[in-house]
Amino acid sequence: MENIFIKETDTTPEISFNYQRGILEIKGVSIPEDTEDFYEPLLKYLNNYIQNPKSKTTIVSFKLIYINTSTSAIMARIIKVLEKLHSAKHSVNAKWYFEEGDDDMKEIGSDFRAFTTVPFTLVPCEEIL
Repeated sequence: MENIFIKETDTTPEISFNYQRGILEIKGVSIPEDTEDFYEPLLKYLNNYIQNPKSKTTIVSFKLIYINTSTSAIMARIIKVLEKLHSAKHSVNAKWYFEEGDDDMKEIGSDFRAFTTVPFTLVPCEEIL
């Protein structure tokens, strides 16, 4: 499998997935005009990835500054795909970064953590870079 890299825009996040290392990072603002269309390639990739992960651990970092409702639904779907991998005894760790004082993003991360069996850590930071 090839690595993924999608450059950040004003309305879409940077997405990078290193297949060899099992590291996925989604970073920035996510308010795409067509959320399904934007995230469809990543969801397909993840569904293929979980069939044959290369590394022993998969690490997912959500470093989102702002997301809309449709992105929130996609993030839930991404977490559900990762749950399949986790329930197959593969080590999966998810980290939800939020800027200190951003109670909305902290709450969204808390909601995701509450509904998944994947180890899910909330990480406060001064600024998401």
